[in-house]
Amino acid sequence: MVKRTLAELKTCRLVVEGTGVATNETVSTLREMLLATRDRILINLDNKLEVGDLSGMIAVARDLGMAEQVIVKENLWNATRIATVKAAMDAIGGGFQFMPIIADDAVHDAAFAETVDHVFSPRATELINWRAGAETLTETGGPLFSTRMRAAAVRGNWHIWADTYAIVNKPGGFLAGGRGDELAVKASLPRESWGFWADRGATIIQTDEPKAAIDWLAANGYRVPYADEARPAEPANTASIN
Repeated sequence: MVKRTLAELKTCRLVVEGTGVATNETVSTLREMLLATRDRILINLDNKLEVGDLSGMIAVARDLGMAEQVIVKENLWNATRIATVKAAMDAIGGGFQFMPIIADDAVHDAAFAETVDHVFSPRATELINWRAGAETLTETGGPLFSTRMRAAAVRGNWHIWADTYAIVNKPGGFLAGGRGDELAVKASLPRESWGFWADRGATIIQTDEPKAAIDWLAANGYRVPYADEARPAEPANTASIN
């Protein structure tokens, strides 16, 4: 891995995924990104560094008075990992939301999610149905999108979070058993993507096509206000920082 200084990174320009077209946007620091989004959107902070680096990230958010505006995410796959992340969360303290990520390359039943719920009491859990290569579209959502998982989510009062966004240089629907944004938008089959995951218990869908997804879900009866909420559901604004 090549190491770069911040000054070197600031000479780089962000490119549009897929096309590679360079923009005038420079690489921002976490502080700069948070300042640009303060009091505007919910930040989905998906940590790709070590668990120990979380404390520095949360420190920046706290310094800006934005800890409650941030969701912090970590992958969990066994008891050792749970203990490591729990120790880090305890050391950091509260005041922000933690959301676990569970993928079916390592976890195959809802019992693990129930353990995670007991340890962290998350408001949502991200479930990944991996797609490898040219395999056909998932028919079930994989081992995690099960009846027991939906029951566990209801008992624990947490949302099932599904990802349908595309990843460059990966198979279509890489995080969603093939049923991703490509199927919904490029193939014009939203029911086979967003509708499929909603039918399997997902109440949060992370997508790169928010307007199309919101419009379709609302038009087809999937997106409705809470029972005790008089006003209609409003479009959700989020940012995913990976």
